[in-house]
Amino acid sequence: MGTQVVLDVPEDIYEQVEKVAVTTERDVSDVLLETITRTFSPFPVNPNRSVMNQNVEAYRDLHAELVETHLGQFVAICEGRLVDHDPDPVFLLQRVRTQYPDKVVLRRKVETVPEHSFRIRHPRIETRK
Repeated sequence: MGTQVVLDVPEDIYEQVEKVAVTTERDVSDVLLETITRTFSPFPVNPNRSVMNQNVEAYRDLHAELVETHLGQFVAICEGRLVDHDPDPVFLLQRVRTQYPDKVVLRRKVETVPEHSFRIRHPRIETRK
């Protein structure tokens, strides 16, 4: 449950919101709430995030094979499959941008471990009682 708020919205803004509501077949209050929520969302999420996560998962699945065939090279994973490779990441990037302009492509260097772990140490700050 949220907090109920009463707003005085300028007429020109209300008309714009009302047009969006009619076009999308929603209530004006829903349109306003969505706009406010989107504006104050703490961490925006890229709409292609799920596609990139699928490519990362495909890289993990292919890793053992990639180590045997492409160790030290850079690979490109698109739609869950290996689509290109090159020892030079710049040349690979140029080809990927040309061949897959509107696709989400993971580019990664093939190393003996699929991912590196990073440990960030930080002090714990506690208040005294």
